[in-house]
Amino acid sequence: MTERTKFTGRCLAIDTSSSAMTVAILENGVLLGEVSSHAERNHSIGLLPHIQDLLASLKLKPKDLQSVAAGQGPGSYTGVRIAVSVAKTFAWSLGLDLIGVSSLEAMALGGAMKGQGERDNGLTWVVPLLDGRRKQAFTAVYAYSGFSPMTAEGALAADWREVLPDGIRVIGPWLAELLVHAANAGPEQKPKEILFVGETEGFNDELAQFAQDWQGSFGVLSYGIEAQYIGQLAYPRLARGEKADVHTFVPNYTRLPEAEANLLAGVQVKKGGI
Repeated sequence: MTERTKFTGRCLAIDTSSSAMTVAILENGVLLGEVSSHAERNHSIGLLPHIQDLLASLKLKPKDLQSVAAGQGPGSYTGVRIAVSVAKTFAWSLGLDLIGVSSLEAMALGGAMKGQGERDNGLTWVVPLLDGRRKQAFTAVYAYSGFSPMTAEGALAADWREVLPDGIRVIGPWLAELLVHAANAGPEQKPKEILFVGETEGFNDELAQFAQDWQGSFGVLSYGIEAQYIGQLAYPRLARGEKADVHTFVPNYTRLPEAEANLLAGVQVKKGGI
């Protein structure tokens, strides 16, 4: 349930869904500072010190914040839980507005900003990739037209939108499906360029094959999520008065964590009498 409020102020934005551990503070959509690192298995011990260091560098205290935005996933199950848990703790203890943002969308937006060229490429599809192991990827498709997915003032462009929702997909069949989607898109929806961003290194062979099959412009950019884009996606929603309930806010896992999936499979086997 949303509550209509006039939102202004500082937002703490965090994401730990991937190998990147990233924290930013924005004020009314403007980035004040950001700290990021890449230490995949240290998110649980590194996130709070990152937040404390960033606040101290900006001469701010936790009570100076008005909201907290967390990358809600999908991505690393343990990682997503860390960001969500810390965000909920800040929101509950400090009375901050809380909101969840798609980690994949933040990766797509940041990658698009880093990968944009000097010319207007027309309609661009941005495909974020988070390595899900076993040749699987957490992925989605977003689109924008023109030079940049964000305005010069730092606001999200009006035509930035989701084309295909997030999910966990086997990379080979997914890329074949993506080619079909692009080929069947109407004249105004057909992309002139497809840009893959994120944890792309594990999919080099598949992306090389995609480049041969795709007739339009093509790009690949290795990129780690930056928390400033978690904040940029959060601000329009906060301005509309949207916020999450701190007690029911949970990660977007997309699929069951492996331990839970194994447990469920065991229960189903026993019920089947095997």
